[in-house]
Amino acid sequence: MSDDLHTRDLNKLMTALVIAEAGGVTPAARRVGLTRSAISHSLAALEESLGVPLFHRIGKRLVPTREGAVLLRRLEGIRDRLDSALDEVVGRGDEVRGQIRIGFFLGFSRFRLARVIDAFLRTHPQARVRVAFAPEEWLRGQLLEGRLDFTVSLRPPSEPTRNLESQQLFEQSLVLAMKQFRRGPRPSAEEIAGSSIVDYYQTDPLIDRWLEHHHGGPRMPRERIRVYAASTDLAVELVVAGVGAAVLPADVANAFRRRKELVVVRGPREPLRDAVWLNELRGAGANRAHAAFRETLIESLAAPPRRRRAPPNERPAFASG
Repeated sequence: MSDDLHTRDLNKLMTALVIAEAGGVTPAARRVGLTRSAISHSLAALEESLGVPLFHRIGKRLVPTREGAVLLRRLEGIRDRLDSALDEVVGRGDEVRGQIRIGFFLGFSRFRLARVIDAFLRTHPQARVRVAFAPEEWLRGQLLEGRLDFTVSLRPPSEPTRNLESQQLFEQSLVLAMKQFRRGPRPSAEEIAGSSIVDYYQTDPLIDRWLEHHHGGPRMPRERIRVYAASTDLAVELVVAGVGAAVLPADVANAFRRRKELVVVRGPREPLRDAVWLNELRGAGANRAHAAFRETLIESLAAPPRRRRAPPNERPAFASG
């Protein structure tokens, strides 16, 4: 450990973090129950010892400088880990305490996520959960830096590392959802290719995968993709609004199908499926809260939503309600 670190006052560092979160000295003082003078003195002493300003003074607000932003980002992760460690140390009996920080790829189903968090907090009411939705590469970086405890992705890390371990959680079916479609035989590939489409990423449209899986092609004309929504939540809302069709996780689409807000078009083959993975830093299981959340996550997501399957001769080309 650097000798310089031993000269730093942890209280002053954490006070700077509270100032950044509160947006100023006065609200920070109210938050921690100290006087405004004490908070101002703490910040001034910290900046003097570091030799750099941590905040720009803009009116009554304090905005982090570049150096301040770097320090405060690191302090946030340190505080979270300290909170979890203290909760582990002072926890009563087998009670699970502490904060779980988990990141999900942008398209993850919020319906599945709500089921996981509800099950976890019902069993462990003293625990807390912080959720982030972001691109997978960003999530992986946050995980490696220790700022997330888990990430959920559509694939394991592309570059294996001894610091991470991954396991498959479940497979999800992907379906094509539309605002409405005529009754009768399922639509042809040409009819679908002529529809307006909502997709996710411009570099890898999911509609191309769906067409290839069910029809062997064709590639969706790019002019037919009206919106790149980046998230499942926005994509399904755009389908309901009539902007275009979209490939969605079946459990997301079915929730809106049951309310007759959209229809699900069935392809001629078995549904297109994606594997969903859980990633974490190796050795994270030593934390009781992590182990409890991992167990809940696996139990909640491993079992697919229950559904009734109609006999083949009764199954329509699409479901409208």
